[in-house]
Amino acid sequence: MMDPRNLKKWLIIIAVLYLVFPRDLIPDFLGRGLGLIDDFLLIALLSTFYRNRLRKYAARATQGSGGHDQREGSSRTQAAASESSFDPYEILSIDSSASREEIQSAYRARMQEYHPDKVAHLGEELQKVAHRKAVEIQQAYERLRK
Repeated sequence: MMDPRNLKKWLIIIAVLYLVFPRDLIPDFLGRGLGLIDDFLLIALLSTFYRNRLRKYAARATQGSGGHDQREGSSRTQAAASESSFDPYEILSIDSSASREEIQSAYRARMQEYHPDKVAHLGEELQKVAHRKAVEIQQAYERLRK
């Protein structure tokens, strides 16, 4: 499935090309207002398509992250089990022999990917997934810093 940012770029390009292309379903020479109807319909259709794909992408990302949505209100035994499989080196994508500087630079690079300002334009589901990942990255960094 295509990354939402790339999909958004392509859909915007398609919409702009359709707006400036002289041949439309309803020709623009029939009147400026009447000729724009199909343009706005296409933009609405592309927006709906993008929102649906974004929801599917968020659902897939949530499933791929181990279904943390379902586990948030779960018992302490499940939390303890997930805690035992918590590997801060894997989360930060570094080697276990990494220096303090490498750990810090990996932390900063990973946080830039999931920072709330970077995902503010995405849907609510993706923002939640990004928040969970940012918390995981923060916990991994805290554990390695000690």
